[in-house]
Amino acid sequence: MGIGVVLLENGKKIKEISKRLGKGTNNIAEWSALIEGLKLAKAHGCRELEVRGDSQLIIRQITGLYSVKSENLIPLYDEARKLCRIFEKISFKWVQREKNADTDALSNRALDVRS
Repeated sequence: MGIGVVLLENGKKIKEISKRLGKGTNNIAEWSALIEGLKLAKAHGCRELEVRGDSQLIIRQITGLYSVKSENLIPLYDEARKLCRIFEKISFKWVQREKNADTDALSNRALDVRS
């Protein structure tokens, strides 16, 4: 399982992450990508953030529209919520997977790298 994260500022790529996580579910990968993205934004001193993700489930869970019921995902949800509180302003937007090609490519690249 791999994740991809891209940090943009005014449409310009600032930093990206391509990381292999090992074994796990797609939901774990999605939550891990969100957490890594939030940490990256924090490290770059972002105060306002628009998070774009291609997982409707994660976007709906992080915004409180859906609850997180899986015991193994609750700690990831809690970590993400804690990181969200760092930002003065944060919003979440679902984007279609086809329009999220950069992060998808980074995730696939992480899987292609042999350790």
